[in-house]
Amino acid sequence: MKSPQPENISPAGTSLLNRRDFLRHSGTAFGGMALAGLLADEGLLGNPIRPEIHPAHPYAARKTHFPAQAKQVLVIYCTGAVSHVDTWDYKPELIKRHNTPLPGIVNTFQGENGNLIKPLREFKPRGACGKMTSDLLPQLGSLADDIAFIHSLTSKTNTHGPGETYMSTGFILEGFPSMGAWTTYALGTENEDLPAFVSIPDPRGNPQASVNNWSNAFLPAQFQGTPFSASKKIRHLFPPPNSPARRTRMDASCSSGSTSATLKSIQETPNWPPV
Repeated sequence: MKSPQPENISPAGTSLLNRRDFLRHSGTAFGGMALAGLLADEGLLGNPIRPEIHPAHPYAARKTHFPAQAKQVLVIYCTGAVSHVDTWDYKPELIKRHNTPLPGIVNTFQGENGNLIKPLREFKPRGACGKMTSDLLPQLGSLADDIAFIHSLTSKTNTHGPGETYMSTGFILEGFPSMGAWTTYALGTENEDLPAFVSIPDPRGNPQASVNNWSNAFLPAQFQGTPFSASKKIRHLFPPPNSPARRTRMDASCSSGSTSATLKSIQETPNWPPV
């Protein structure tokens, strides 16, 4: 006889409440750790793939496992943008179910679910490929043959903050590196004068997940994104007042007899001192 199952708990969570399943999972987990230890002692465990990073040159370009197909990657992430089902993600079933309740049981943090609503504009085939896009963006639709549309993505959350974190890191929980941090960690950069990974947030404010979108998490701090925008310039470009770096610069100038010129150049430095 099966024991009654708690409501609103996922199948994985329910299995952990079962004593036999808990013991079985625990036993296989400890066995796996023991096996990994034995294989490592015998030299039979494969070496993990890690980039070779020189501490003095963490951004140095590193070799790839395969020939690179792209030179740069630009991710335009429009948090709070118009819905995909109103622009380029054609769903005939959604039109068929217009103004009807969402089938099944879906728990959300936004309160009671309303009825399904069909797209706000009509969809038409565009380009030689016949891609269905909305009349909401007709000019973008005319470029359908030059755009790669990916319809296979799914999400593990329907809430904005965790959804942003999931988009940038692959996890709905915080504490994992962003894709830009992973890329910089693995490949470095060929440019010695500019940051390898930058983030340009909306001048009106950060997205809900904030720095999670460009965080390094448990990777070294050098691989986090460098945020800046039209209203917020790159931080820490200049040493703060009374710092050893600033005093060293002044001392060197004093020894060469150009103190007044150095003081004038420091005072005329844009945005000095930094806020």
